[in-house]
Amino acid sequence: MCRSRVCAARSKTIPPRRVIYAQCGASAICSRRTAAMRKLRWWPRSLFGRNLLLLLGLIAIAQMSTIVLYVLLQRPRVMEVAQLVATQVNMLDAALSQVHATDRDAYVARLNRLGVLSAQLAEPPPEDFAYRTPLAKLFIREVRRNLSKGITLRMTSVPRLSIWVHLNISGERYWIRFPINALVPYRWLTSALALWFSLALSAALGALLIQRRINRPLRDIADAAQNVGAGGRPARLPIYGASELAVLAKQFNAMLDNLEEMESSRTVMLAGISHDIRSPLAKLRLTLAMDKHASELPVGQYIDQIDAIIGQFIDFGRVGSDERIVEDDLNVLVEELAAGFAKRGHVFALKLEPLPAWPLRPVAMMRLVQNLMENAVKYAGVGLEVHTYMERDSLVLAVLDAGPGLVEGDETRLLQPFTRGDIGRSNTSGSGLGLAIVDRVARLHGARLQLRRRQPRGMEARVVFSPVASTAATSSAAL
Repeated sequence: MCRSRVCAARSKTIPPRRVIYAQCGASAICSRRTAAMRKLRWWPRSLFGRNLLLLLGLIAIAQMSTIVLYVLLQRPRVMEVAQLVATQVNMLDAALSQVHATDRDAYVARLNRLGVLSAQLAEPPPEDFAYRTPLAKLFIREVRRNLSKGITLRMTSVPRLSIWVHLNISGERYWIRFPINALVPYRWLTSALALWFSLALSAALGALLIQRRINRPLRDIADAAQNVGAGGRPARLPIYGASELAVLAKQFNAMLDNLEEMESSRTVMLAGISHDIRSPLAKLRLTLAMDKHASELPVGQYIDQIDAIIGQFIDFGRVGSDERIVEDDLNVLVEELAAGFAKRGHVFALKLEPLPAWPLRPVAMMRLVQNLMENAVKYAGVGLEVHTYMERDSLVLAVLDAGPGLVEGDETRLLQPFTRGDIGRSNTSGSGLGLAIVDRVARLHGARLQLRRRQPRGMEARVVFSPVASTAATSSAAL
């Protein structure tokens, strides 16, 4: 009794199989990410917090770059230029002070005649220049600081931007005007524009980085969801570092585990049903074979119909998602099946154009074509045709007949499982799974099944294989 209780307690503590599968598949990645996150405890867990921190870091880096550029590059260059200008003014003052008094007027006249500098005794306009930038203030301050004692500097903007320096010429104090080149403001503007462009480029690169960080996991999830929708079995998603994406990946992986468990249970159930039903049917068929009066009864036909219905159930449950994809020629498959139908007395007119090798699951594709041809034989029996051709980049398989055709609304209704048309329901027997199997196999290959009414009578079952969807189905099978 105690031993049974211990076993029961142990069985309760064992986690479900699907949980173990999901956790084991990402245990290595999860352990590495957890170890890395422990080292960075300040790193936000949410995607919003990480993106916000990244943007703030980008802005801080841009501001620090501006400060470094100013402190290490622009400021020293401005100070060096200011010292050079002050040195030249000091040298000019020393040279002019040595000019003989008798030559002073001629020297001043010659200086004014050259047009580069001008000298005057009159007081220049008062200083009215507003230093618009910190570097301009730094320049003037450094020039004044390095000028010799007794030299006065004044900056005016009327009639043009100029620097006035009060110098000694042969004992007389003159105001010497140094015009400032008009291109200086544009040089400052060019530097500012270059800086703004660099910051904008940095912001664009940061935005691109953020977008890639967000889009990459979402693209992985979207691709995996598309593969699941097409009937494939994609690989499990990694457990991302961001909490939102980690929760989404865990839920998605749990969904895949549940789907695979349901698919496995359905396959096992259908296999069991097939075995349990076909065994008595085999015994019944053997009993009828031993009965000499059995040939007078249609019981054997009923047994064959039941066996065919069971086969359709199995085919519907095992649609072929676990089958390997190979590059194959669809025309070869159609010709083989048409030869088999011809031996049974049902001749299909083939119109097969040359096709490129296409990614197919051979067994599943054979089931698709065979079901379409069986459907045409069963419900029409006349005007049987199979066409294959390329329509732009898509491959098209069409099975045509000249039977009663479709009733309005049957184009989509007949694709549902266990659904049969009104005409077929009254004249023939079946389970109503033939076209549903075709639709599932088509979607597994990234194709779509279309049912069309022909004029004046008949039906066309058309399967269109898209190249992009076929490539995605191939990649999901490879995973």
